[in-house]
Amino acid sequence: MKLLIITQKVDKNDENLGAFYYWFEEFARRFEKVTIITSHLGEENLPSNVNIFSLGKEFGRGRLGRILVFFFIFSRNYFKSDIVFFHMIPEFVIASAPFLLFLRRKTALWYVHKSVTWKLKIAEKLVDYIFSASEASFRLPSKKVIFTGQAINTNVFSPSLKKERADGAIRFLAVSRISPVKNFDIAIKTFALLKDSWTRRWSFSIVGGPILASDYEYMNSLKRLSEKNALGGFVNFLGPHSFPDIPDIIREHDFFISLSETGSLDKVVLEAMACGLTVLTSTESYKKVLPERYFLGNQEPAFIAEKIKSLADEERPNLVLREIVVKNHSLERTMKKIISILLKK
Repeated sequence: MKLLIITQKVDKNDENLGAFYYWFEEFARRFEKVTIITSHLGEENLPSNVNIFSLGKEFGRGRLGRILVFFFIFSRNYFKSDIVFFHMIPEFVIASAPFLLFLRRKTALWYVHKSVTWKLKIAEKLVDYIFSASEASFRLPSKKVIFTGQAINTNVFSPSLKKERADGAIRFLAVSRISPVKNFDIAIKTFALLKDSWTRRWSFSIVGGPILASDYEYMNSLKRLSEKNALGGFVNFLGPHSFPDIPDIIREHDFFISLSETGSLDKVVLEAMACGLTVLTSTESYKKVLPERYFLGNQEPAFIAEKIKSLADEERPNLVLREIVVKNHSLERTMKKIISILLKK
């Protein structure tokens, strides 16, 4: 069987989309041939049965140019494929509509986001299957949707073998794009309270960077807030890191904080769980995933600070949280489910 994949980016080092690179490898193992059409091509070393066509965003080709190239490449490869898999972007599905409507191939869309746009509604009509991580990650009612869990590589995201730190300090971590929706200002206010009310040694590191102009403004406001509360020796802005660096960074920490309002099942929380970290999140999609003590019912800094104190001394690695990921969200489990449905006759 031959698989055609349409995706935003092929880059094993990308901080946001690097995790999908594992999917390419899994697809390559199960399909005779895999063809990938991507907007942006970065570093890759995929198997010989994988062919990649870039639309040229990495060297500055404009939107109109990419659209024209897409139609040319897609038309040539659609007929040679048995199955088409769209990753995250409903616009790609809509652009392919003339082929999908009249020259049928089995089609599927992976979509993980709480937003329900008109583009998603159209895309839902055009594909045969929709895969998503959880009910919170796909909120358009559809008989086509299949919930598979996230696809976390639990061999890569695994607990540290190092012994507990002799100084007893707790190292807190957040990994995310820096954006107002991530509520880092609440986290910093929480740690300002801890600085004044807790004798435990600790540090808080933020891995990630801004993308939009408003994100840069927000990051600057976070730094000012940190300085105002004299957190210079406690809060560290580490900037963005390539995806292969993230497992080791997570393992260097003890406690993962996520106050995001995206509503989706953010995979980085699951990655931290797979590494055996204590996690604390207010993201609504995790309410049904986590034991109650790890979920924040509100985002008041004083409430979060007390929650942190109550979980500070629990045993790590937290194998209970890791097992949730292994059982329900592993790369192997998710890909097996997706591929079995794609190959079903």
